[in-house]
Amino acid sequence: MYLHIGKGLVLNDDDIIAILNIDYIKNTKEYKNFYQELWNENKISDISCGNHKSLILLQKNNEIKAYVSNIHSNTIGKRKF
Repeated sequence: MYLHIGKGLVLNDDDIIAILNIDYIKNTKEYKNFYQELWNENKISDISCGNHKSLILLQKNNEIKAYVSNIHSNTIGKRKF
């Protein structure tokens, strides 16, 4: 199945590892370190227009990538098609 995460972007849900609510994790040291590491390696795409709601982690070809979306994690989870 596929999952629409916003801005016309659709991902294969077999590649998705986690859909995280940024409001719950944004102040943790682990999130900040992980986000910075992904940013430094150019493995994160921000499609949120500055309104960070969810972090979608995926693994494709043994490589971790991430997307930041302005759509709440619960809403994304309901969007399978």
